[in-house]
Amino acid sequence: MSTGLTQYTEGKSILLVPEESLTSNVPPMQPAFFNPRGVESRDLSIIVYQTFYNQVKKSLQFLDILCGIGARGIRVAKETDIEKIYLNDINPNAIEIAKKNAEMNHVIGKCFFSNDYAEHFLASSRKEGNYFDIIDVDPFGTPTPFIEDVVRTVRRNGMISLTATDTPVLCGIHEKTALRKYYGRPLRTEYCHEIGLRLLYSALAFAAARYDKGIKPIFCHSTRHYLRVYAIIIEGAEEGDKCLEEIGYIGHCSMCHDRIRLYENSGVCRKCGQKLHVAGPLWVGKIFEKNFVKAMEDTAKKLGYKKYLRMINLAYIEADGPISYHLVSVVCDRLQITTPAIDRVVEKLRDKGYFATRTILNSKGIRTDAPINVIEEILLKLAKI
Repeated sequence: MSTGLTQYTEGKSILLVPEESLTSNVPPMQPAFFNPRGVESRDLSIIVYQTFYNQVKKSLQFLDILCGIGARGIRVAKETDIEKIYLNDINPNAIEIAKKNAEMNHVIGKCFFSNDYAEHFLASSRKEGNYFDIIDVDPFGTPTPFIEDVVRTVRRNGMISLTATDTPVLCGIHEKTALRKYYGRPLRTEYCHEIGLRLLYSALAFAAARYDKGIKPIFCHSTRHYLRVYAIIIEGAEEGDKCLEEIGYIGHCSMCHDRIRLYENSGVCRKCGQKLHVAGPLWVGKIFEKNFVKAMEDTAKKLGYKKYLRMINLAYIEADGPISYHLVSVVCDRLQITTPAIDRVVEKLRDKGYFATRTILNSKGIRTDAPINVIEEILLKLAKI
């Protein structure tokens, strides 16, 4: 196995990365981990973090607690106005490569490096009175082992971003594992990625509430093998109580495919009377903050990331939408008809007065408050045209 390094350009940074990470389907752990397929996650995080900086208008400290070769942290140092970048990883090889990357991109003066266990680093930082405005947690698998320490180490009104790569767990394949790690049950549905994101938000909300804090979700996305959420952490027991009011359940009918927000773990379908399958407890509040997402548009333009403008604009529109989305192809398969253009379906739903938009969580999905029978009626009519 080769352990050599090669240059790789991402965003405005030139990074030294393990050669095999660019050729292997499963990036190797040695000499350090780097996944080139995480570029969209890192691009979007640059937009989010610079938007946050623009809004708070003060000096910020950013921590990547599981930094690997430092790809995200180096890019934050080079592409945003954040002044202090802390990079930590348990792998000493990763930290040495991260230092080389900082030097190569001329940001070494903004960067502080640590080779430590994440939990120990966070506890030591609190002991020294060093708190962070933004903490990024991007692990292998679930972020839940780190959430409580991160909640305790983020500064007042700071931001936490979490990545989960255990999508089979969050999307309903391993239900008991999800209950152990996220305190809620998933469902294997066409909108399972949204359920997974809501489970991730609720795990963060529960942790925050334990320390008399609340969360304000601002942005999230589901891309390939991972789910990612961003939230502002707000101090105060009252804020924690408010967040717990946004914890509930999603009821799904396997007979007529209706879905509904619930506040108890039971129920029957409002359409056909069948017993509902229930996901949760999970976050049933908003998952996008409109004003923040709108500000992301301006940031993306200024940073030169125009390819994400459509995605950001969709998030802004669907921020007002209901829980869950429908996959047009799944509905058409049930009806045994050809799948029409999704934009055409959205247009017809809006003509009937319903909220309707595409969703950033699935390119084939539509978020709408129209009942399933109306969606089916429109699809059947479009199939005849």
